[in-house]
Amino acid sequence: MEYIHIIFVVAIILCLSLLPKRKPEKTPQKPKPQISPEYDGEGYNRQGYNEVGRNRQGKYNRYYNVKCYKTDLYSEEGFLDIRKNPLYLTNHARERMYERMGINDSQRMNELAFEAYQFGKSKLQLMKSERGIIEEKELEYGNSVILIYRGFCYVFTENNGLKTIYKNDRIKI
Repeated sequence: MEYIHIIFVVAIILCLSLLPKRKPEKTPQKPKPQISPEYDGEGYNRQGYNEVGRNRQGKYNRYYNVKCYKTDLYSEEGFLDIRKNPLYLTNHARERMYERMGINDSQRMNELAFEAYQFGKSKLQLMKSERGIIEEKELEYGNSVILIYRGFCYVFTENNGLKTIYKNDRIKI
């Protein structure tokens, strides 16, 4: 009989331990903004460009303009996404680079074509008074993308190939 009190206390403790514990309610937190892992909190990637291809100083680089390819196959200028459709040079373009620029090194030709792709000015980036040379070449080459870079007009095909180049004396860029 003297153990009944002890058994009763142990039974109560066991019953209380088996009851579900109440978890404290979490206070709702503000949702964190969705930031792509490749862009920092201000919207710039490791190279310093945002998704429309501008760096902090406002300089445009076509290679980093990835926003237009999220919705369309072609950019507004007429290029395919260069990550999926790499830039290439035709034999004719290589001959014209040698003839008109004096470049004989294949690697340097590729680098220069890529620089022109990145930083060249398109018809959309020029003032109306400067668009004449590009409009003339568009009539001549049809579905081509024409960029002006370092004193030359670069004529690209609709699938990111450099078709040819011309000397440009009319527009200084």
